[in-house]
Parts: sequence; C-alpha cells; structure tokens
Amino acid sequence: MRDAYERFFKAFSVSTDEFFDFGIREIIHVPLSRAETEWAKLRSRVESGGRVTVRGFGRNGLGSSQFLDFYAKVFGHSGFEIDPTNNAAPTRVLQQLTGYSKTRRAGCEQLANYQVSHIFGRTKNPYAFTAPWNIVYVPKIVDPFTGHEAPGDLASQFQRRFRTHMISVFKTLIDDYNDVMTASPFAARIDDYLASLEQHSQFALALRDAFSPIVKMP
Repeated sequence: MRDAYERFFKAFSVSTDEFFDFGIREIIHVPLSRAETEWAKLRSRVESGGRVTVRGFGRNGLGSSQFLDFYAKVFGHSGFEIDPTNNAAPTRVLQQLTGYSKTRRAGCEQLANYQVSHIFGRTKNPYAFTAPWNIVYVPKIVDPFTGHEAPGDLASQFQRRFRTHMISVFKTLIDDYNDVMTASPFAARIDDYLASLEQHSQFALALRDAFSPIVKMP
C-alpha cells in the first residue's frame, strides 16, 4: 500500500512516535476543575430540564425529529435543540472554558490551524455533545488521525494514544458518564426505548452507538 503519511514521515525524517507525541502534546483541553463544574451543570440540564444542544441526525439533520422525540420521552422535558452548524455549541464551551478561540474574541487568545474535535464521538448524546471531557482543540495537521478521514494502521495507532491519554485526564468524569449509561434510571429507560424499535434500523443503530459507554481502546 502507498501511504502518503508514511511517505511524508520518511521524506522529512520524522518518526510516527515523534509525530504522535507532538499531536498529544499540542492538544488543548478544558482544565479538569472547570470540566468538573461544567459536567455537573450539563448533567443537571439533561436530567432536570434546561437548554441542551445536540448534533442533528441524517442528511441535513432531516432525521433529528426521531432523536428529539426520544430525548423528550426518556428525560421528560423538551429542552433539547439541534446545533445549527453541527459544532457551534461545543466550540462555545471550549472558548469559555479554555480561554482560546479560533476567531478574534475578547478575553481569548486566538488560535490558527486548530480544529474542534470530539474525542469519543457520541454527538447525538446530550450528555456527550458538549461535555467538557469530550471536546478539545487539535492541530489541523493531526486532526485527520482522530476520526475517519485517515483509515489504516497509523490512524488506529494515534486514536489509541489520543483516547487513552484523554481518558487518563478525565477519568473521574468519564467513569461518571459510564455509570449514567449503564446503571442509572435513564439507562433503563433508554433500553426500554431501544426495545421498542426495529433493531437493525439506522435510527436504532445510531441510538445504540450514541448511548454506549466509553471503554479504553485495546
């Protein structure tokens, strides 16, 4: 296989370890103390009523009504809304909690060539879309390795390091999220809702993925 990234590393005498270490080192994440406070507020809004933003579902968000119906039935309120740009809400959280911004903003240091990235995906899950432990600024040169844009072994290696590192930073908050997904009254309601669906439908598969716990990559 002719891999452009491998050829780049070889041409400029950069090892994959050096590149991956750079990528991890340059990630900008929310400080843990601020993340703890923000996570508690987000949980309260999801579970007790309040404005909560999620990413749309389907082409141009046309399938989002299914998720909105699901949220209302499981959580008992209608405070959920679809992010109009798919990333405005998490970007706003990062700006407020890190002091960095991709655009000129009073009180923030401006960034260039950084991308907002969801570490663990689950963007249809209101607990995770704007969760301070799930969103970071990543250098654009590294961002393709964090998702599906760069398939292959190199991407898998980086994702493993990336997610393992972020789990170590936010372990207590991710453990709390996992408890909600597996052992809370809401977990039981989610299971009941899933049981009422056609199990192999696109919506059911997306819902199951979005509300899955987070485990360390092997």
